Amino acid sequence: MGMGFKIKYLLLIFLLTLASWGLSKQDRIIRASLYPYTVKGKTYYPHKVSVGETKNILASWYGEYFHGRKTALGEIYDMYGYTAAHKTYPLGTVLLVHNPKNGKSLKVRVNDRGPFWNNRELDLSMAAAEFLGTKRAGVAEVNIKVVSVPSIANSFVPKKGKAPLRPIYNLGYTASSYSLINKKTKKVFIEIGTFLKKGEAQRYLNKLQKYLPKAYIFKKNYNYKIKFSLIAKESFVKRKLKHLKRKGLITGYGLCWSYD
Repeated sequence: MGMGFKIKYLLLIFLLTLASWGLSKQDRIIRASLYPYTVKGKTYYPHKVSVGETKNILASWYGEYFHGRKTALGEIYDMYGYTAAHKTYPLGTVLLVHNPKNGKSLKVRVNDRGPFWNNRELDLSMAAAEFLGTKRAGVAEVNIKVVSVPSIANSFVPKKGKAPLRPIYNLGYTASSYSLINKKTKKVFIEIGTFLKKGEAQRYLNKLQKYLPKAYIFKKNYNYKIKFSLIAKESFVKRKLKHLKRKGLITGYGLCWSYD
């Protein structure tokens, strides 16, 4: 009796392992994305969602500074496609995003993690934000409805003791600026990178100060960043950041400005 139970148990383990081998690479990534993960000292807990769920949230957008890089789902981010990043929804989830201000709606597929900034829950691709009319505002209130969820996300329960997922996030040194621009705005602040150690940030700063002498290090949460200011003119700022990119000091940039 005992031996028979062991055989059945081993057979079950073998079948489960075989089923895992049969999964596509994307399904394995989606399954792994259901484990907790930590970014910038904060742990996020992905959870299952049901088709038909609705919610009013704040959505931002991301563009050139991630264009061409891998998303958390392993795909190449295309800022001209209709995709989005979410901190806790299963990767592969399809959402219907509605902008109540103009009545526009658009389906987007969650293929990335983020936004890791303030109280924003969804990061739209640049093209999605343009279609919905939220790009110029930078951050806007929208309504989201769950259209579909990958079957692998509904059938898998994360096991305790597993190492947390380390999503592909903020590779290289990127420059970003979140600012409210109006007639009185003279300068905007730019932030670069996320450094775990101050010494690492200092080595980078030494190279950057050749082009931006007034750049400095500041500590944010558990990490270090580089900060500097530029004249609040989009063409001027882009020219400066493109120069840093040509010099190999940054891999991309993004200006998430709201205009008053």
